[in-house]
Amino acid sequence: MKVLFIAAMAILLTGCSSSTPTHTPTNTPRESTLNAPTNTPSEPAPNTPTSTTTAEVFQGRLLFARFIEASHTFTGMYISKTDGSGETAVPLPWTEGGGRWSMSGKEIAVPTLLEDGRVGTAIIATDGSVLRVLSIPDTTLNLPCTIWSRDDTRLACEGWDDSDPSRTGIYTVSASDGSDIQRLTIPPASKHDLPGDYSSDGEFVFIRHSGDEGPGPLMLVDANGGEPRVLYDDSMEDPGRFSPDGRFVATSKDGSLLIIDLDGKIVHEISVSGAFVFGPVWSPDGTRIAFSGTTSGYHAEIYTSLPDGSDLQRVTNTASNEIAVDWGVDSE
Repeated sequence: MKVLFIAAMAILLTGCSSSTPTHTPTNTPRESTLNAPTNTPSEPAPNTPTSTTTAEVFQGRLLFARFIEASHTFTGMYISKTDGSGETAVPLPWTEGGGRWSMSGKEIAVPTLLEDGRVGTAIIATDGSVLRVLSIPDTTLNLPCTIWSRDDTRLACEGWDDSDPSRTGIYTVSASDGSDIQRLTIPPASKHDLPGDYSSDGEFVFIRHSGDEGPGPLMLVDANGGEPRVLYDDSMEDPGRFSPDGRFVATSKDGSLLIIDLDGKIVHEISVSGAFVFGPVWSPDGTRIAFSGTTSGYHAEIYTSLPDGSDLQRVTNTASNEIAVDWGVDSE
């Protein structure tokens, strides 16, 4: 069984190891009122915001996981308010905690292990109860599908076949039962596509890796299929998340966050003093972003900020490693 999506978590945290760091952060974040300039990819001028000590409650709810890098295991998945209060555990059907909210905020898609040993998808409620396990009509594909389309009718999946490497790629399926499998990307030999997000305008963003791991260029493809195009040709570490209006993609590179427009221009580059930051996601109304950041080894906390990096607020303050954050709407 080839669980490639676990590698994605390792990619994001590779630069944070206390034993073999790519970056060596030294200070904790502090508050800043800097405004980010608009930059071209060749001349980025990053913000260096610092955090407030008290987070605010904004609309929506955060979903995140706690992960032990040394053993590559999740210790759980959790829901909280955007200031970190009201945290509740979400029991998982399997060991993997990289789930995502549906657009309605009523369901969460998570990887699960099927009876035949393949990796598939479970749709769970906010209390962890399993609402349905998606079937995989194809008998040899693994299809963990966690990325919801904007109308919640389809899910995008990382697909692979242990017996046939040529079948590796991104697929989409019906969110109701896993039927209607459609292949979205066919990566070249020795490449691997990691799915990112659907836009409101019918596009899909992803990273094309060399091999199974490592950073790669950010790509766009029509969500109904077609020839992918390069959005940003550099070694990106996050597969990208679209802003709700579809105009921007949030991603990360070398421990900083990037907000990129659809022409491939960096609109904001956000570097948090003394921290390696990664995994940015948008609030449902597009007014803020949430992300993980670490100042020492594999020990990430969750932060929120404005999309230009200002008004940085620390959400969690624990001894755990908190990653894979997602920001959903209030469903009650």
